[in-house]
Amino acid sequence: MKIRVSQFVDFAYGDKRKDKAKVRSIIDALDLPYDPVRDRYKQFREALISFEDQKISTKEFLSLYSSVSANKSAGYKVLCQNYLDLKEDHALIWQGRSPIEAEIVGLHIATAWYLRTEANNQRRIIFLHFGKEQLPRKKERGLLTILRLAKPDSAGVGILNIQPGTLITATRLDQSEADYLRKRAEKFVTFAKDIKAGD
Repeated sequence: MKIRVSQFVDFAYGDKRKDKAKVRSIIDALDLPYDPVRDRYKQFREALISFEDQKISTKEFLSLYSSVSANKSAGYKVLCQNYLDLKEDHALIWQGRSPIEAEIVGLHIATAWYLRTEANNQRRIIFLHFGKEQLPRKKERGLLTILRLAKPDSAGVGILNIQPGTLITATRLDQSEADYLRKRAEKFVTFAKDIKAGD
């Protein structure tokens, strides 16, 4: 079974009393068609690809905020500037929209937005987080562990929180966190099987 990394992280660190309801909501969401109206950062991601493919200039990328709705404008202005600043500060190399998938006890946890850096021929995977708020520390820790499980050959992994403008990195697998996530994945799969059997 494949779910998005954000869905699994929300389940893994959510209210355990509501586990079954959360699994059901995730399963139900998988059947819903993609709704571009609810995709707040679609225009930013598309502009980011165009910028990195050199189809638009830096000036055009930075002025993206002027072509989006009023409720997105301020956020987009910050996103574009932060992206350029963080890319320069951390020597980020664009890798495109590339899939990453971690398999944990039969649950395939997928994400598709990352960059990479290279230092001394060692690759670091950087996950792009587009959320309006910075991830809580426990979710950051869990996401880093998932990325390490998905890319064990990487010299390190990180989370680029574009909105707040921070980069969290880890170079070693957190074994205790990996064990916790395996238990949560087992719980997810168990509930998912029960729900599907009951449908």
